[in-house]
Amino acid sequence: MEINIQLTDRVGDIVMNYPRTAEVFKEYRIDFCCGGNKALLQVIRDQAIEGEALLQSLSNAAVSPAAEAINWNERSSSQLIDYIVRTHHGYVRSELPPLNEYVKKVARVHGSHHPELIQVQQWFEALRREMEHHMEKEEREAFPAVIAYEKDPTEEKKERLSAVLNTLEREHEGSGHLLKQIRGVTHDYKLPDDACTTFRLTYLKLEALEADMFQHIHLENNILFQRA
Repeated sequence: MEINIQLTDRVGDIVMNYPRTAEVFKEYRIDFCCGGNKALLQVIRDQAIEGEALLQSLSNAAVSPAAEAINWNERSSSQLIDYIVRTHHGYVRSELPPLNEYVKKVARVHGSHHPELIQVQQWFEALRREMEHHMEKEEREAFPAVIAYEKDPTEEKKERLSAVLNTLEREHEGSGHLLKQIRGVTHDYKLPDDACTTFRLTYLKLEALEADMFQHIHLENNILFQRA
């Protein structure tokens, strides 16, 4: 496979074409989901990143034999929506209830010695409410509208759909901001010496949720929504 990553490429397009590069962007703290419309050169300048090293890391990841085989540019919107609902919405719905209990428990037990956990609980609760409402709205309104537009792409449907998708993208930005706040206040999920098993499990699950959310938002913002 020929690798052709340019500084003028959008971050979201790079991940779309070479899915394994998502791990590199995560390592460099580059937002490829909500910030996927930024050019790589702009990100390098904004975050004062060594460009050659980043390009080399991206190229190495792109040729990895473990690279994801699915090219969503070759699949229909219906297929992508089905994947998002089954894989990402399903994951979030199964993880949020138990994770909510873990977050509340560690805040209650360890919050006096680790006050950042109180803030984590508040931000997570906001994220949980946001995501539950957001996914319901996508499945009830947005996704059927995307499929209808794919079958009959009229200008009227496009205008109506664009307004809905713009709202969803703003909500994605809000969710991404909450995830970044949680990562920041936990110092990249660094565990204190007195962390119990539940404390450790909570941080592991929060970080796993973040990874899934970033991939989830990337598929919607940078692939699905771009078709409207």
